[in-house]
Amino acid sequence: MAFALIGVVALLLFGATRLPRLKVLRSLRAGFGMVAVSSLGVWGLELAGEPTPWTKWAGLVCALSIAYLAARAALLVLFDWLLVQRFGVPIPRLARDVIALFAYLVIGAIVLQEAGIKVGPLLATSAVLTVIIGLALQETLGTLLAGLTLAWEQRLTTGSWVELDEVMGKIEELGWRSLVLRTRLGERIVIPNSTVARSRLRLFGDGSEPVAVPVRLGVAYGVAPDRVKDILTSVCADLPHVLERPAPLILTAQFADSAVVYECRPWTRTPWLAPEIHDTILTRSHAALRRAEMEIPFPQRTLHLATPRADDRPTQSIEALARCELFSDLAPDALNDLSERSSWLRFAPGEAIVTEGDASTALFVLADGTAEVVHGEDTVGTLSSGDVFGEIAFLTNTPRTATVRAQQATAVVKVDSTALAALLETREELAAELAERMAERRAQLEKTGRGRAEPQRAGLVDALRYHLGRLVHSEPGTK
Repeated sequence: MAFALIGVVALLLFGATRLPRLKVLRSLRAGFGMVAVSSLGVWGLELAGEPTPWTKWAGLVCALSIAYLAARAALLVLFDWLLVQRFGVPIPRLARDVIALFAYLVIGAIVLQEAGIKVGPLLATSAVLTVIIGLALQETLGTLLAGLTLAWEQRLTTGSWVELDEVMGKIEELGWRSLVLRTRLGERIVIPNSTVARSRLRLFGDGSEPVAVPVRLGVAYGVAPDRVKDILTSVCADLPHVLERPAPLILTAQFADSAVVYECRPWTRTPWLAPEIHDTILTRSHAALRRAEMEIPFPQRTLHLATPRADDRPTQSIEALARCELFSDLAPDALNDLSERSSWLRFAPGEAIVTEGDASTALFVLADGTAEVVHGEDTVGTLSSGDVFGEIAFLTNTPRTATVRAQQATAVVKVDSTALAALLETREELAAELAERMAERRAQLEKTGRGRAEPQRAGLVDALRYHLGRLVHSEPGTK
């Protein structure tokens, strides 16, 4: 009767697991079913007559079922109630499964031992059988050990986003056999733990740390990179799901066949929205570049017929020289001749226009932008539009005494010594005037402590005439 009572109670509890208010019993449903079937089976065999070997084995199965149900209930109380609810310590699914498996094996061995069945000899009965089982379970054991390793490292947590073999998803579950990902398309992907352990896995976390999303696009070669970077920076500064800090980074990535390739690196805490961020950057960049009349080249080869076009660089050079105090009083035709024999150069932010210690006799006029003067490791001055620099090396034919570095996109007019020599070949009266202006410049620098002692003004005129006279006689054909 005891087995009948146990079976009826277990059967009633098995049916009660379907009730909405008794959801807690659903985890024990399998145990109730096993106990009900095994107990009623033993009771049926007892009613049939004298005990038989089947009755003994049925009783053993019933004892194992009751032990399993008891262990299952104890583990639920330990994990779900004590550790999680009382102490707030979450237990990974894989750890729970491994502990439960170990507990079931230990309790099963105890029940078998109490029933008079020795477990040790059963495990060591056949070495051949052990080898066969080991080979058969090789993949399973490898997957289990890989899962244990991943759980021990605690890098893969539920709710984190990862990318594996170009598949991005959120971790829903890490079991003893596989990793379950939920993709952005709502798909659930099951990946064996052994595959996860062998693959290169990108960890994006749960959004607590910023992650950069690289986006590449190409712009025509005719556009200065600093202008493109300004536009792309403004585009990336006003994007959904993108952080203000760290600031977006714009890099010149490649000189490709048809375009200069730029890489935008905005930062976000939602890297799983990378396709949306990528789409927004390309869409807005297309509109911004079109407004700025910057071409996004097609990926094709195009044959262009050369056609004459107006070059505004001579006009820019003349205007820059006219704004310069040193050349402001020159006649228009003299400025025109000087600009034709000068060079218009552009420098990117941070680029050195001249470097300390270099051998050069060129004179520079800053046409646009600002630059800093660095001597050694110290910044000794700042230059703006209309300023002249390089006069010391130009006049004395000595190495540069300081480095001039562009602070922003900068344009300069490079007035080479041969250009002045060609000008003075027909206008020698300008030598004294230019030397006087340079001497005044040197005097101003000496007053501010930025210059060093040089010859007096009269000696400066003689030095300039001598220096330019050598150029005139050594290169009489220079125009």
